[in-house]
Amino acid sequence: MEKERDLVSLYLEDIRSYNILTKEEELDLLIRAKSGCEDAKHKLILSNLRLVVNIAKSYVHKGMGFIDLISEGNFGLMHAIEKFDVEKGFRFSTYAVWWIKQSISKAIISKGREIRIPSYKHDLLNKVNKFIMEFVMKNSVYPNIEDIALGLEITPKKVQKVMLEFQDLLSLNASIGDDIFLEDTISQPDEESLEDEVLGEIGRNEINDILEVLKPREKEILKLRYGLDGYEIHTLEEIGKSFSITRERVRQIEKKTLQKLRNKFSEELKPYLFK
Repeated sequence: MEKERDLVSLYLEDIRSYNILTKEEELDLLIRAKSGCEDAKHKLILSNLRLVVNIAKSYVHKGMGFIDLISEGNFGLMHAIEKFDVEKGFRFSTYAVWWIKQSISKAIISKGREIRIPSYKHDLLNKVNKFIMEFVMKNSVYPNIEDIALGLEITPKKVQKVMLEFQDLLSLNASIGDDIFLEDTISQPDEESLEDEVLGEIGRNEINDILEVLKPREKEILKLRYGLDGYEIHTLEEIGKSFSITRERVRQIEKKTLQKLRNKFSEELKPYLFK
């Protein structure tokens, strides 16, 4: 445990030195990387390592060590660079998130805790994941349960069942119906995890400085929603009850606040707010 903590700390300190790319720099490197330039590909990887770390944090208690999760996520990042189509006009980070999650999820199944999935469920899970990725690439939004059911020509009930059963292996932004999102069904571990300890000063101080531009309620909602400044991550429903507002109102405030931050600090926030 101590050895892994030291390795993670060294790794996180190291990746802080890699600059976050502007849209123009990212596009230039992607075009050069697709043309076979290994140096451009290497720079793309380095500039997105913090994105991998932040995604890997969500999988720490799934049976694999944090370093292993980061390693698998990096494989997903490299695959995303190879598969990305610059002509479609999407941001690379949106596309990369899916591949990073997929790479980590597959590794958990094969290397982490033994998870037995019947072949017919495994096939359906793969079809759902594939549909989500293709839908996002085509429409720039995540599909809801009806979209998936229609696209796969199966019942919404069947889609909802597999998504709830294997929620850890699917996109957290996918809706499972009745205005419920997968991210709202996942409980957070009670114990303080390794990444919370070693990431502390690296990400939180930067984010807290940025949040100072927000109004008190906006700041508080984001802290609760993303687990910032020592808070636990809360669902929209829980936050709504705290502020005596509806779940949908919380979502609206969150969306508006994130857009405000992205407009003002787009490059600084890229590794943290990738939804």
